[in-house]
Amino acid sequence: MKKLILVAIFTITYNTIFAQGYDSKPLLDSLENKMNKVNDYSADVTIKLNVSFIKIPIKKATIFYKKPDKIKMKTTGFAMLPKKGANFNAGDFLKKDFTSIFIKTEMIKGVKTEMIKVVPLTADNEILLATMWIDRKHQLIYKIDATTKANGNFLMEFSYPKIANQNDMPSALQFTFDVNKTALPVAISGDFDSDKAKEKDDGKPKKAMLTLNYSNYKINTGIPDSFFVEDKRKK
Repeated sequence: MKKLILVAIFTITYNTIFAQGYDSKPLLDSLENKMNKVNDYSADVTIKLNVSFIKIPIKKATIFYKKPDKIKMKTTGFAMLPKKGANFNAGDFLKKDFTSIFIKTEMIKGVKTEMIKVVPLTADNEILLATMWIDRKHQLIYKIDATTKANGNFLMEFSYPKIANQNDMPSALQFTFDVNKTALPVAISGDFDSDKAKEKDDGKPKKAMLTLNYSNYKINTGIPDSFFVEDKRKK
């Protein structure tokens, strides 16, 4: 019995020390290196946005991205793609000085992930705190919960195809963020006459959920910077 008690105490103590002493930075450094191999990409995307006070139909578009933060979308009609968060690049975020701590392991979509809190150490970083759930085996991010200085909280949840594609790009992204009517572009008022639009507005930000489903990736094709420059003549 004494031996069993000693083994139990040793096991609990070992696991506690391991959890507290686990250095999460090598995993984050490895993840950064992997993600930064993607310099640019384009993909076909289906966009669905749920906001309580406006009706926006499902849109199909082609999205173009170039690191660290250039993003452009081609679609017929309006498709809302918030600049803050939607173009969040974890690889670029992890380039800056930060401190991190391993919290625990957690299962997400049947995958064992490591929950790691990341605190940026630079004053100019828009992100105050980010919690990341990472699959160590495949170095994939499954979830990011971040708090920003000026734009509240956002949550990103990733899905991946059963058969891995080039650079392990996600097949879907669900992005939840804070939004209010005054934050919407003037050019798109949407269906504010709907029943949803008549809900009492208490002035507080509402939660919006943006779902992106990706297909037909083209990666590192060398998209020029000029492609992302807006042509004012078209206005």
